[in-house]
Amino acid sequence: MPDVVETEENKRASDDAPTVAAVSKRSMFGSLLSRTLPAYTGQHLVGISDIEVPVPEQTFGNFEHKKAPGVKAGLALETVLFTLFYPALPPPSGTPKNVVWFPKLKQTVDGFLRMANVVPNIFYRLFAYPIAAAAIYGTTFPAVHEAELKKPPTDEGWPVIIFSHGAGCSRLMYSAICGELASRGYIVAAVEHRDGSGPFSSIKTADGRTKSVDFVNWRDLYWPDLKKQPKNDTTIRHSQLDLRLAEFLGVLSTLSKLNKGKGESVEEDAIFGPDLEWARWKGAFNTEKVIAMGHSLGGSAVIRAAADPRFSFSHIIAEDPAIQRIEPWTGTISVPFLCINSEEFAVGMDDDFPRLLNVYESSPVDCSYIFHIPGGTHPSFSDIHLILPGLINRQMGLAGEPETVLDLTVNTVVNFLKGKSEAAKSMAVKVEGGTPKRPIGEPGKLQWYKPTQ
Repeated sequence: MPDVVETEENKRASDDAPTVAAVSKRSMFGSLLSRTLPAYTGQHLVGISDIEVPVPEQTFGNFEHKKAPGVKAGLALETVLFTLFYPALPPPSGTPKNVVWFPKLKQTVDGFLRMANVVPNIFYRLFAYPIAAAAIYGTTFPAVHEAELKKPPTDEGWPVIIFSHGAGCSRLMYSAICGELASRGYIVAAVEHRDGSGPFSSIKTADGRTKSVDFVNWRDLYWPDLKKQPKNDTTIRHSQLDLRLAEFLGVLSTLSKLNKGKGESVEEDAIFGPDLEWARWKGAFNTEKVIAMGHSLGGSAVIRAAADPRFSFSHIIAEDPAIQRIEPWTGTISVPFLCINSEEFAVGMDDDFPRLLNVYESSPVDCSYIFHIPGGTHPSFSDIHLILPGLINRQMGLAGEPETVLDLTVNTVVNFLKGKSEAAKSMAVKVEGGTPKRPIGEPGKLQWYKPTQ
């Protein structure tokens, strides 16, 4: 093969071209046989580390549990837990072991049963546990636990993304997209929201206690300050969003300390944290230009944070955002805004797409974009469809392959952050005005949606 000489003209053309990297293909059986999620395709090995730090105690939501009348409850914030996905150095020796995807299977399955309004008794467990174990027990994802941070290629450091998961999920249920972004040169802080919107989480307090955080069902709550009790989960969702934004502040504070060379202090104060060479983190990323990204309720959280003066995110990225959770919307987004929607969302899931257009109009539309992924489902931004076999995915409404959804999502995000959305837009199928109707287009063909004026 002849040598290739990179001219300045070729280099500029390459810099302007949109990213079109492809995510690894998976088996038709998902991860049921391999028990591991697809390998990341970026140029960097991915490291992963958990950090839990104490924060000033706060309570959100003035509600009581109906089973304990007169006892103030609310959503308590005592610590902040997040997982860092980052470009990493290879381990000094040996073959690195993948990270377990779902470390607490029993508690999580019980949580999903509660979310389905089912009491997790022995009868249901006899059915649910074997099915869940067959699907996900022992499943791993291809990151290296507590690997050392790789030196950034420029003085600007690695760009940082805070990721907010959706309701019914946890931070590790988005390991594919977080890990893929890390493999392409981003540090991703995936927050574990202990707001009662997920199936299960736990808090480790400074005095060594472990507290369970179970799913909060709005039907079980009584709000003494309200004359009329809520008829849906909107009220508790508002309190959960308040807590999420407080968690964002805790994560940003910790990242700032790491970047200032105070890693040893963070490790000393943390409830638990990795034993890393913290000097590598000093000045390794830019905490002044943090990106906020989230799915579903997490998308609502980052949009709401964009209009909150406490935050100064450089970009906002939402996947299928639950817009009704932030209504009435009167805020303004002053930074570039990207929304990537599944077909399920675009055709009117909870009537959120028309609501999204109102939010879009409050952003700088000359550098904000809406894209659709035909054939995608609401869960397809998570790891779920990568784990399940193709047959089950199709029964859940997914048209096409889950890695295609991941591929389109990651490339669209990277192009947006690199200022290449105009070039990416020119390669997408243009759709203009109105609420899309199913089917919205050919699966695997990204759509750029242009709102009518």
